[in-house]
Amino acid sequence: MNAFIFGDCSLNRQSAPGKEKGRDAPLNEKRTLKALRRGEPAALSELIRQYTPYVYAIARNILSPALPPEDIEETVSDVFCALWYSRDGLESGKLKSWLAVTARNAARDRLRRLRLIHPLDEDMLDISLPDMDEALAERELAEACRRAVDSLGEPDREIFQRRYFLYQKTEDIAREMGLGHSAVRSRLTRGRGKLREYLEERGWAYADQNY
Repeated sequence: MNAFIFGDCSLNRQSAPGKEKGRDAPLNEKRTLKALRRGEPAALSELIRQYTPYVYAIARNILSPALPPEDIEETVSDVFCALWYSRDGLESGKLKSWLAVTARNAARDRLRRLRLIHPLDEDMLDISLPDMDEALAERELAEACRRAVDSLGEPDREIFQRRYFLYQKTEDIAREMGLGHSAVRSRLTRGRGKLREYLEERGWAYADQNY
């Protein structure tokens, strides 16, 4: 067991994802976030228990095999540290998305610090930000991309989320969804075309890169 330490608060967590234990009832996110904002360590412990497998999977998909498990675990620790220190600004209903974005950014920052190439070796998305405040542009772009992906329909929406949100490899997506590898690649290609059209209609410059 590893420990998170926040000032006078020391919390244990599992170092790698496994079968979740404890209550079977769904997490009451609103109640737990309210307790977290009050600075209650038990609330953070509950969120760590609930979301460590999810955060670990995202970090692992980005960092492995470039970095060892210890770096993945440290990245997960960074995410929950950020959760603690950002607790006042968290919104109910958006926690899982916040954790995913934070995990992706933390993992990619770790790669950049070590001057490593991003391990993804397949189709990438490159969308240019307009000439405006960068933070505002990124928020608007994130919302535009969310709406674009939501417009794809199933199973394309899930495939896109797995590939570009969770950074899963296409062969893993195919296996877990019971699809052929070529079918997944084909749906990603069509999805990028729909995404490009959707974003260009709304003024975003889109570049489709293939590696």
